[in-house]
Amino acid sequence: MPLRPTPRYTLVIPTYNRPALLRSLLGYLAARRFEYPVRVLDSSAGQALSENRETIARVKLDIAYQVYDPATPVTDKVALGAQSIETPYCSFCAADDILLTSHIEELLDFLDANDSAAAAHGYYVNFSLDERFNITDIVYWAPSISGDDALKRIVEQMSNYQAVFYAVHRTSVMQFALSQSRRVKSQLGNELLSSTAALIAGGVHRLPHFHMARNTGPSIASKGWHPHHFLATDPTSLLGEYVAYRAIVLEHLRADARCCERYTSAQMERALDLVHLKYLAPMISAPAVDHIIDRLLEADGEPGEIIAGMWNASVAPADSKVEGLKNRVLSALSDLRRIVAVVRLLRQLAPLRRALRVDERLHVSVGRRLGSLRIRSRTRDGCARDFEFSPEILSKDIGGGARISVRAIGNMIEQLNDYV
Repeated sequence: MPLRPTPRYTLVIPTYNRPALLRSLLGYLAARRFEYPVRVLDSSAGQALSENRETIARVKLDIAYQVYDPATPVTDKVALGAQSIETPYCSFCAADDILLTSHIEELLDFLDANDSAAAAHGYYVNFSLDERFNITDIVYWAPSISGDDALKRIVEQMSNYQAVFYAVHRTSVMQFALSQSRRVKSQLGNELLSSTAALIAGGVHRLPHFHMARNTGPSIASKGWHPHHFLATDPTSLLGEYVAYRAIVLEHLRADARCCERYTSAQMERALDLVHLKYLAPMISAPAVDHIIDRLLEADGEPGEIIAGMWNASVAPADSKVEGLKNRVLSALSDLRRIVAVVRLLRQLAPLRRALRVDERLHVSVGRRLGSLRIRSRTRDGCARDFEFSPEILSKDIGGGARISVRAIGNMIEQLNDYV
């Protein structure tokens, strides 16, 4: 009997008290005939832990199951889990997200062929699942980060920040990045430092394919993962966290031979500070800060309610008459672009049907919102499923004027119909 080739890649799934979501994700991977090792990092308790054990025992995947104390911080859990990975490459997928599997081999081949790349991924979409499978936006789409030294790569990343944590990483890079991220306290610091540490190691390539669907449903409550949390609770702690993060990044930049050849220590410090101010600026705009101050001065101005109010309503300066007219014109042009995007896709239904490999005719129509697209298909267990693609995803410029293609929509639906 021939020996199976040694796998190149491991998928790591952290989970905490979400047995139904873990069951759906693992069932999806099994239906996709996912051939790579899977490592589940479980800090669930009680009934959730029992259900997860039953799911893992039943599903036909190559799973290594690691159980952690429920009090284990997530940063410690993922760092410890990463240290035990034995394959050259790995990536993470939260239990409520969906890894789109059809281009994994292409990502691995790219990393095999490009030693200067620390990680590779594609585009990410947001989704919500209720009576419909709503594909709401393309959230990560920025160009590859390919500067020829670590400081340039950090400047590229922070100038248009989009997380790289869920990319396929070289395992050694992921282990290094997570070990560094544990040196700061907040979740925001953890995320930024794990990203920056990966970029110190090399570039992050983005292939023009969809890599992951990220769930916009309610997450487990957490604090300190967004600058607004700091502003609404303890603004000085945001500066303190940056000082700690900055010291670690500068430590690595000063140890980098290429950066030391090109830049003085003062240049590194100033560039790092300026690009992080650029990152923060949209989040600490005058309207945002005014909203926080106004609510803090009210008797019931609790930080959680302040942040929820900011995110549930647009915080923007009051429009002048000229600005109001300008915004209405831009809105009308946006609506027109959305309609054009739907018409373009409706004209290309034949390749979409072929891409989906379904027996019955697809039902395609304009959705509830102006410029959205609704597609009825069937899941792997035979149930009808309506997908609704928002106007934002259909009209999004994903680089050089390119828009989402019919083939990409078909490929996405074909995969997501395996998620039940």
